[in-house]
Amino acid sequence: MRKPVIHIGANKTASTTLQRALFSHHSGLHYMGEDGAGYEDYKEIVNSMVADDDLYYPAERCRDLFQRHYSQVSDQTFLYSNEDVMTSRIPVLCAKRLKSLIPDAKVLLVIRNQNTAIPSFYANHGAFLKPAPPRYFRRHVSFDDWLSFQAMFPKYGALASFFYNRLVSVYADLFGAENVHILLFEELLEDKKSFIEKLCRVLDIDVDEAIKLLGERHERQRITSRMLAYNRFRTWFFWGVPFLNYMPGGDRMADRFQRFIESGSSAKIEMTTIWREKLFELYAEDNSALVTTYDLPLGQYGYPVI
Repeated sequence: MRKPVIHIGANKTASTTLQRALFSHHSGLHYMGEDGAGYEDYKEIVNSMVADDDLYYPAERCRDLFQRHYSQVSDQTFLYSNEDVMTSRIPVLCAKRLKSLIPDAKVLLVIRNQNTAIPSFYANHGAFLKPAPPRYFRRHVSFDDWLSFQAMFPKYGALASFFYNRLVSVYADLFGAENVHILLFEELLEDKKSFIEKLCRVLDIDVDEAIKLLGERHERQRITSRMLAYNRFRTWFFWGVPFLNYMPGGDRMADRFQRFIESGSSAKIEMTTIWREKLFELYAEDNSALVTTYDLPLGQYGYPVI
C-alpha cells in the first residue's frame, strides 16, 4: 500500500480545483474530502474534527469513518484533503487528531505569497460580512476595515492561517519533517506541468493522467468587480429590499442582472503601501524560517522575507 497523504491547504492556492478536478477522479487515489464521493454524508464529522473542542468532537465516529475509508484502499494512495485545517481555531489539537487517524501519512501544503493570497481571500470571503445577524449578513466590508479588524486578532483571525512555518512546524513535529512537502502556488502559475509533476511525486500517482484531468480547470474563481461594486452599493441603498420583484418581469430581470454581475473581470483589490509594510512585519520572520528549513525560493516570488 502506498503511503497516505494529508492535504491541509492553504487558502487561495487552487485547493478547490485540485479537489474537484484531480483528487476526486484520479484512478490512483482513494480520495476523502470535499467534492469526494459521499462527502455530504460525513462532512459534519470532519468539520467537527477541524473546528470543535473535545466537548463536541465525535471522536469514535470520526475514527470509524477514517478506518472505513482506509480499509478500502488497495494499490491506491489514500488522500484526505481539507483546506479548512489551516484556518482552524484549534490548530494543534486538529493536527494531533489527524496524527491519531492517519499516523504514517505524508503532509502536503501548497502556499502562496501573503501579498496576493490575502487580497484574494478578502474578495471571496472578507468583503461580505459573516457571520452576522440576518439584517447585516453579507453587507459590504471595505478591504482596509477588514484588514484592520483581522489585525486585531493575529492569533485567531483569518491572518493566522498565513503563518505557514508556524503551522507546518506542528506537523513536522508530529509526522517528521521528512514527511512534510511544500509546493508553491506561484510555480503552478509559472510552470503548471512542473508543479503537477512535483504534486504527483508526493501523491505517488501517474502524471499524464493528472495533467489530462486538470487541463485548464479553474474552480471557485475570484468574484467579479461588478459583484463587489453591486454589493457595496446595495449595502447603503435599500439593503434587503428585493426591489426587482416589484418591477414587470422581475424574476426574469433578476436572473439577467445576476448573470451580468457574475460576468466580467475579476475584482481588483489594491493593497496600500502601509498594509504591505505591516504584512512584511507580520510574516517575514516566519517565511524566512520556512526558507531555512525547506530551502524554498520564496524571495524569488516576492514573499515577505528577511
